[in-house]
Amino acid sequence: MKKIILCGLLTATLATAVAAGEFYRLDLAEFAPGTVLVRTDASGKPVTLRPTWGMWPRTPDKAGAKVVERDGVRALEIQPGFQINSAEWSMSDNDAQQSVVYCRFRFLLPELAGKGITGSLRLQQANNRTAAFIGFEPKGAAFDVLAGDGDGKGGIRWQKAGRVEPGAWFTVDVKLDFNKKTFDVSVDGRNWETNRNFRHAAQWVGTMWAENLKDRAYRYDIEAGAALPVLVSEAAFSSDPFPAVEARK
Repeated sequence: MKKIILCGLLTATLATAVAAGEFYRLDLAEFAPGTVLVRTDASGKPVTLRPTWGMWPRTPDKAGAKVVERDGVRALEIQPGFQINSAEWSMSDNDAQQSVVYCRFRFLLPELAGKGITGSLRLQQANNRTAAFIGFEPKGAAFDVLAGDGDGKGGIRWQKAGRVEPGAWFTVDVKLDFNKKTFDVSVDGRNWETNRNFRHAAQWVGTMWAENLKDRAYRYDIEAGAALPVLVSEAAFSSDPFPAVEARK
């Protein structure tokens, strides 16, 4: 039985497109704007409102991610300098065990700031076992969205996958092929960049779940650089492709 979790408060202009085989969707409907979802206590221990979320670094008394509302959309705001990770689904879902999985994320970078990679998305099986690595880098008056073509052992070569404006929502679609250990990426429905290699292909085991790892071993990580927060309003995984998004002009 598929577990579909609907995300609340999406406007008609930012409507959620649900795929038939969807087995996970970020759900923020129960949290009021201003709610801190992940933080650390005085000792640096993570305190989360959901048991499968974590943050890094574990600087004492810091908020890692809070719920905000922007443009009528409820979103998770990753605070500057922190990485948030989540593994909220279960491998008991048949759709989550397929050799090809589709992922969709919707981001907003509020202003043009920083140098180098100022935010990123990692889709990984465990620490130091990453499949797709997507980065955001300010260039000129906008951000380049970069796909990390891996060498299989942890190294990557950044390749441009798209370009997005500061302060505007954009969609990143990723197709993960666990048999080939490659991924494809598209930004805002534009041309797909295909056959990018997993960052840690040599260490990858199985499909989304490695052998002998816990039920919730697979996760996504979103990191905000020191210069600005990263907002995410949609994070979804499916065994079937998501409906096409309308490409930006």
